[in-house]
Amino acid sequence: MIIKDGAGSGSEARVNASNKLDIHGVTQSEALYSIESGDGYNINTGLITAIASDSSLLYVKNNENKDLVIDTIFVAGFNGITHSDDPYLTIRRNPTGGDLISDATAVSSNVNRNFGSSNTLSVTAYKGKNGGTITGGDVLGILALQQGARDAFPINLIISKGQSISLQLTANVSSGSASYYAAMTCYLKNSNFK
Repeated sequence: MIIKDGAGSGSEARVNASNKLDIHGVTQSEALYSIESGDGYNINTGLITAIASDSSLLYVKNNENKDLVIDTIFVAGFNGITHSDDPYLTIRRNPTGGDLISDATAVSSNVNRNFGSSNTLSVTAYKGKNGGTITGGDVLGILALQQGARDAFPINLIISKGQSISLQLTANVSSGSASYYAAMTCYLKNSNFK
């Protein structure tokens, strides 16, 4: 039996010395594939200054027709706060209110991770503020944060069109203040991957 190119080039498959079909394959993550295709993004609040109490950090609502996959959440807090206990992050699914949404302060960056792509991500993305509030929806999880450090959480969440996510900081401040930021690396799910 001869395996021929179905596209009509007349090429035939090669068999190596071990009587195996000679092939070449490349394996990569779906996230990297999406970045190469111009569908990988970074959403970042930029610095939220003078955090001195429990605060809202980030709200993202997917307006795309494709699912938005959040693969990693980042939170960083700088030095300047004396904590009464470790700070932590609450992830909320489909929040409905609070001044994080009503104040509608746009994030500092919503950028494509492929420097050669001009694609943009259609999301509603707001940054929080000191003492900011988030209400409604469901608590998806709570993540412990390090004091005065940057934390990264590989999380793999799928946000369908019209769905949203928020991040809220419980800072456990006993004195002082510091800047924080929150970010998400994400990509639009390719319909070829089921």
